[in-house]
Order: sequence, then C-alpha cells, then structure tokens
Amino acid sequence: MWQSLHDAWWRLATDSHPHSFIDRLTVQVLHAGASLYGGAVALRNAAYDRGWARQVALPCRVVSIGNLTVGGTGKTACAELIARQLTDMSRRVAILSRGYGGARRNYWLRWDGHHLMVNPVPQAGPPWCGVNGRSQAIRDDLADEPQLLARHLAGVPVVVGPRRDRTGAFACREFSPDVVILDDGFQHRRLRRDCDIVLVHARMPFGGFALLPSGPMREPLQSVARAHVIIVTKADEALETIGALSERLRALNPDAALVTAVHAPSGLVDVMTEQPLELSRLSGLSVGLLSSIGDPLGFEATVERLHATIRWHRSFPDHHRYAASDWQEVAAQCRAARPEAIITTEKDWVRLQPLVVRRADAPAPIWMLQVKMAIVSGEEALHDRLARL
Repeated sequence: MWQSLHDAWWRLATDSHPHSFIDRLTVQVLHAGASLYGGAVALRNAAYDRGWARQVALPCRVVSIGNLTVGGTGKTACAELIARQLTDMSRRVAILSRGYGGARRNYWLRWDGHHLMVNPVPQAGPPWCGVNGRSQAIRDDLADEPQLLARHLAGVPVVVGPRRDRTGAFACREFSPDVVILDDGFQHRRLRRDCDIVLVHARMPFGGFALLPSGPMREPLQSVARAHVIIVTKADEALETIGALSERLRALNPDAALVTAVHAPSGLVDVMTEQPLELSRLSGLSVGLLSSIGDPLGFEATVERLHATIRWHRSFPDHHRYAASDWQEVAAQCRAARPEAIITTEKDWVRLQPLVVRRADAPAPIWMLQVKMAIVSGEEALHDRLARL
C-alpha cells in the first residue's frame, strides 16, 4: 500500500504535464499544500533568524550535516567523512541521529572493535542522565544509518532519539565530546550549531525542485544562504551542469566554502560468506538490484560505471522495512530473470539480513556494494573550516 502511494506521489511530483483529470486535480491539491507548507517554513525560519524562537546551546562545538530535500544526497557517508576528519584532528566526536526508519527510540550505539554495543537511554528520573551499558544482539527495530555509522567509526558513540537537544545534552555528559555531529540537522534549528554543512545533489535544478508535498524540497534552494559549507554531491552524475550549479550556489551564498564530492565504490562483499570481492568482479556480470534508498538512480549509475549489466532493479521507498513477502517477490523475480548476482547496499543489508539467514534462502549470490564519499574539489576549504572549530 505504502509503495503504491509513494510511486503515485513521485510520478505526479515529477510529471510536468499530467494527462488525466484526476492527475491534474491531484497536482492542484499538491500545489496548494506546497504553498501552505512553504509559508510555514518561512515563518519558522524567520522566528529563528530574528530570535523569536529559543535555541539550545551545547557545551561543545556542533556541526550540522543536512540537505534541502527528503533524501538521496548521501548524508550518512558525509557524516562518516566529517567524523573521520575531526578524529584525525584529535577531536573527540559523538554523532546525534534521529534514527529515522527504526521502531525503537532513545538508545546509543558504539562499535568496540568486535561487536556492536546497544545501550538504552533511561527515560525515568532526570532526563538523559546516566546509562547502564549492556551488549545485546542487533535487532531489526534499530535504525539502519546509526548502525552503519557506529560500525564504520569504531569507538565513536552514536546517540539516537527524536529530540536532538536532549540527545546532545546526554552525549556531552556521558562522553565529553569536543564536537557533536548532528546528522540530518539543517532543518533542526532548535539546536544551535557552529558549522552548517548542506549537501546539494548535482542533479538539482538551478531553481530547486518544488516544495513538499508537490515535490521533494524541505525548504527553498535560497536557504543555502545560511550554510557555512555547501557540498555538491554525486558530481560525476551531472558533469555537464556542475559548473553552472556551482555558480548558482555561489551567487546565493558567496561566503560559504564550496566543495564537490562523489560517492565512490569502496568495496564489494558476499554477504552470505562475509568474504570481500574485487570490484572488478562486477564487470560484464548480469545482475539484479535491490534497494530502498533516497537515490535509487544514483545506485544504478554506480553499478553501471562498474560495467555490470542491470537486468532489473526492485526499488522500495527510502528506509523501507522489508517483509517476508518482499523477499519472496524478489526471489520470484530472480528465478524469472536469472541474474548472476543480486546487488544491494549496506543500508539495505542491515534490514534484509533477518530475512535471509541461510544460503539456501538466496536464489542468487547476494553482494553488498560499499560506497564512500570522496572530495573532488574544495577539500582544503572544508579542512580549514573544520579546523577553526
């Protein structure tokens, strides 16, 4: 049901010439909703810009990483990159995440080098003070992105909760970080920050997309004016327009550090054997893709650049919680198309793993493609801005 609604919304949001009467009527309703939403966003931003709404300050530096759209720019990979750069500068780092897509709330994660520690944040008594850590098996009620960040950044705590001002205060008391990274925080203006990093997809139109619910924009493109760093991500997917987009962003915010980046494949793993594979194994291979991420077209482009032949791509909405029926559908598609491998993402495998527990459950080898953000230009400007923290 949700998949059908998502597909219908995306079709109408991206179709500039709806044909049927129902489609035209729906588009008018979406446009009306976007006007109301835009007014609410403008009012909220004005309240913070003019000091009418109170911001909460943490006793450490705060770096916010966010974007203007509902997903697909690579915030998780960017958060990992920034965390690594800060730890290389000998900063103690903690990450705050809302934990979108997970049923559980209020916990923190840390990878100890061997397994993932999952620790509850007590809600009884004074809020966010004290915690009794314990190890427990990973469950599918935990959000995928915090798990990936914790696993990739050994020793860095990732604190999850819907109130980032509270999770931030908890992280400062428990871990004494020098810097807190606010994952997906550009619109979370209640928490004061020292550096706002905004990601803009290279395929962004020069005027931006339409606002929600008519399009995928959380706020207008002009909002990049309050950013300290602008990173144009997945630059290799729009080489013909990257220069003009950069000029447009520079005109909107001449003072921000302007950085371009790509999402480069960094590894390939057979998830059933946990054995790493050479990326060259994909060359000439007939594959099927399975994903539920914000930018499925970017995933396709990455696999194609590795010279694989894509037979089909089963794409679900971002953060989709896979059910047994979803896997059965994929297995049936595999039996019909007979791919040599199923390629999925790290984020998807976190949610798929409980469904595929035995090799016999897989109709074809399942390979997990790992990607990392790599800076193409502006690295020195980004480093200098972080060093000033």
